[in-house]
Amino acid sequence: MSSADYDIEKKATDSGEVATEDVFPNGGGEQEGHMHRSLKGRQVSMIAIAGTIGTGLFLGSGKALANGGPVGALLGYLIVGLLVGLMMYSLGEMMVWDPSAGGFIEFSSRYVDPAMGFAMGWQYWFQAAMSCPVEITAGSIVVSFWDTNENHKAIYITVMLIGIILVNVAGVKYFGEFEFVFAFIKIVTVMGLIIMCLVVDLGGAPDRDRRGFRYWRDEPFNNTFGGLVPASKARFLGFWAVLTQAAFSYGGMEGLAMICLEAANPRVSMKTAVRAIFYRVVGLYVFAVLLIGMCISRSQPALLQANTQATGTAAESPFVIIIETAGIKVLPHIINAAVLTSAFSAGNEFLYSASRSLFMLAQEGKAPRIFAKVLRNGVPIYSLALCSAFALLGYLACGKEGANDAFNWLANITTLGSMITWMGVALSHIRWYKGMQVQGLSRDELPFKSWTQPYGAWAVLISFAIIMFFNGFQAFLAKPFDFQSFISDYINIPFFIILYFGYKFAKKSKIVSLAEMDCSTHYVEDSVVYSKY
Repeated sequence: MSSADYDIEKKATDSGEVATEDVFPNGGGEQEGHMHRSLKGRQVSMIAIAGTIGTGLFLGSGKALANGGPVGALLGYLIVGLLVGLMMYSLGEMMVWDPSAGGFIEFSSRYVDPAMGFAMGWQYWFQAAMSCPVEITAGSIVVSFWDTNENHKAIYITVMLIGIILVNVAGVKYFGEFEFVFAFIKIVTVMGLIIMCLVVDLGGAPDRDRRGFRYWRDEPFNNTFGGLVPASKARFLGFWAVLTQAAFSYGGMEGLAMICLEAANPRVSMKTAVRAIFYRVVGLYVFAVLLIGMCISRSQPALLQANTQATGTAAESPFVIIIETAGIKVLPHIINAAVLTSAFSAGNEFLYSASRSLFMLAQEGKAPRIFAKVLRNGVPIYSLALCSAFALLGYLACGKEGANDAFNWLANITTLGSMITWMGVALSHIRWYKGMQVQGLSRDELPFKSWTQPYGAWAVLISFAIIMFFNGFQAFLAKPFDFQSFISDYINIPFFIILYFGYKFAKKSKIVSLAEMDCSTHYVEDSVVYSKY
């Protein structure tokens, strides 16, 4: 990308007004729409910490325990958490260095290949755009914990859909406050559940059963996974199944890059947010999984039944099973309410991320320019409109069996999306690191520098490539072969390849030379990003 493309950055004067002598693209003036840097540091940090806490922890952790056992589940979440933390440090270095850029979409174009940026951007947009209706539908299913009438599902989907659209249309200032409140609720809920599990484990529940590490001694791993023999094979594959489950739970952390253009004082707030993700989010997940494995057996009938039925309500949560086993009343309703708020918040964040990723693609000329149109309150209105239209796919879940199956299939093909994005971030960082070396630039200039690099980025790239390659192994264990699951487990890969080589063929793009790579920063303090539309 040429330096001319960065005329969208405008230096603000001391009074807060945009300097009139700056060049406005496409003949615009001071009324030209631009992104508002209205997200405060506390909002960015809370979104970073709680943005990924949702059904993956509240509901999905039970499946991880059943597949891998208490030790297998803990190791799986710990390993994937460390890898995701390394990925966030790689992304953090690039974001803090140039918060004027369009996140990993632009970094991929600038440091690897414009075709890579095109493929990364559209793959991430599809992932976020499809995840929004999935979360909305999940929220409507959660409500069925109280209202079992299936005919009411469309009503709940409509209410939640209107709610998240209104929050996004209101502007990033209100979006930030909304997510701050919901993030606070999620963090308090997780902390409360961790304390509850600790009390239950130590014998403070009504059943007075002091569990300690009983289940760790009895069956630390799953010796019967998939009915495989010998037990060593079952233990290993049960543990391996946890890795993809954990990757799903941590998915969405990379969405922090989408708020880069709208964060106030981004170099400070992004640096704080990246550190918060690594220590607090990974710590919360790992500690929660540790205590779940201490409080309930992986072969508990209620846990196995919940994972088989997959209700999507609090009844599936390992926390609820622990509460009911310990004889505690009322709490299941509270947990279900927390899961509902998490689903609503996640749908809101995915709609935001989808609209911003489409805006960034349009800014780079990799999507129709109309999607870069920004209202005076900083909302990319046409991008938001298209992404909101995709959210209507949630109504497929209310249809007959065929429509519902189609919706579930569309939801499943986004499973690998986060891992593909994480690998793209790692590759971009590796190339950027080498480019700085070739051009004689010192890493001491970076406002945020991690001691884990470049080895951390290599670990992320190699590890997730291996996890992704073996992601669909369970389809081979099914009798007969589960062809539909196999396709949904791997469809992202050919989709990404088609996007990459399609753009490369159409635009004749080339891999960026290390010597000619644009490793400089284009960020100006107190600046905003103007629409090129």
